[in-house]
Amino acid sequence: MEEENHALRERLKIIDKERIEYLQNVSHQLVAPLNAIKWHIENLTEGRFINVERIKKVLRSIYSQATIAVHLAKNFNFMSNLEADHALSALKEPLQKIELCRLLINLADDFQPLAWDKEVVIQVIDERFDSAPPVLAMKPLVSQVFSNIIENAVKYSSPGTKILIDGGYQKETDSVFVRVRNRGIVLREEDKQRIFDRGVRSPEARNVYPAGTGFGLYIAKRIVEIHEGNITVFTDSEGWVTFKVILTVTGLSGKARRRD
Repeated sequence: MEEENHALRERLKIIDKERIEYLQNVSHQLVAPLNAIKWHIENLTEGRFINVERIKKVLRSIYSQATIAVHLAKNFNFMSNLEADHALSALKEPLQKIELCRLLINLADDFQPLAWDKEVVIQVIDERFDSAPPVLAMKPLVSQVFSNIIENAVKYSSPGTKILIDGGYQKETDSVFVRVRNRGIVLREEDKQRIFDRGVRSPEARNVYPAGTGFGLYIAKRIVEIHEGNITVFTDSEGWVTFKVILTVTGLSGKARRRD
C-alpha cells in the first residue's frame, strides 16, 4: 500500500508539472499573436502605413495572428475538457452531415495567410472528393482535427513548398478518407509511433518551432477515436509526410442526437 501511494504521489507531481508547463507554454503562445495584432492595429490607426499593398499585407498578418490565437484557445479548451472528462462526453454535440471537402476548403482559406508568411501554398484537390458523401459527425470536433493537422503542416513545411489536401470514398468500408501532405521535417520511424502521444514532439520539430505544445495531434487522435475513425501518418520515398484520417459515413447513426 505504501509503495502504491508513493507511486501515485509521484505521478501526481508529474501531472502537476506537465499542467504548469502547458499553461505557461499556452500563455506565452497566446501573448505573442495578441501583441502582434495590437502592434499592427496601432500602426494602422496612427497612419504609419500609406501604401495600399503594405496595408493589405498588414491586414493579412492580423488575420493570420488572429487565426493562431483562436486555434490556440480552442486547443486549450479541448485539453481542459480532456483533463476533466477523458471521453469528452461534455463536448458531445448533435451529429450532423458534414461535406468534408467544403470544410477543408474553408480551413485552407483560414490558414492560407499564415502559410503565405512561409511562402507555402495550401491546395485542396476538390475533384478527388467527387464521389465522397457527407459524413455523420460532430462538426466542431472534426473541424478541430483538420485544423490541428493543417496548422501542423504549415508550421513544419519547407519554404516554397505546397500542402496538398485530397480524399475520397472507400465503398468497402463506407468511409471517407482525407489526406494532408506536406514536405519539410521528415519523420523518423520512432517518431511515427509516438507523434500522437500527449505532449510528444520530435527534436527536429522543437528546432523548427520551439514554442509548440505537442498537444495538437494528441487532441486530433482523441477526437477521431471518439468518432470511431482512424488517423495515421507516414512518409513516402519522395519525402512527403502524409496524415490520413478515415471517418465512417453513417457508422455513428443512432449513437447521438442528430441535427438535420
